[in-house]
Amino acid sequence: MSAELLTRGWNARRGEAVSESFTADGRRIEVARPGARLEGREAIAAHTQAYIGAVPDCVLDVRFARSMNGITLFEWTFRGTHTGDAPGFPATGRTIHLDGVSVLEMDGDLIAEERVYWDAATLFGLLEEVAP
Repeated sequence: MSAELLTRGWNARRGEAVSESFTADGRRIEVARPGARLEGREAIAAHTQAYIGAVPDCVLDVRFARSMNGITLFEWTFRGTHTGDAPGFPATGRTIHLDGVSVLEMDGDLIAEERVYWDAATLFGLLEEVAP
């Protein structure tokens, strides 16, 4: 259920909808970006909205999900066209296809913590291919 709620939020293309998948004091940690440790729904909403603004046609597809003992693992693909600027990522116009894994620690039906793992080299390589 948790992966479905999170996926619905991303596919609604609203950072606020993503953040509603989390507890009020939930955390989202992007392991590939050490500075991206977000705490609370407001911070999560703003951060994810920046990604959505940069890739306004984004889609999050879940390829695999498994839950056990309050932990959910899921593999996903984030894809879309990078037409907007984001901090450190000026628009490239390129299609992004980024595979990753999220580890969710649950508190009931909501996410207490999401640890996000994706291949930074793949993403940065896509973005650098069109850099002047």
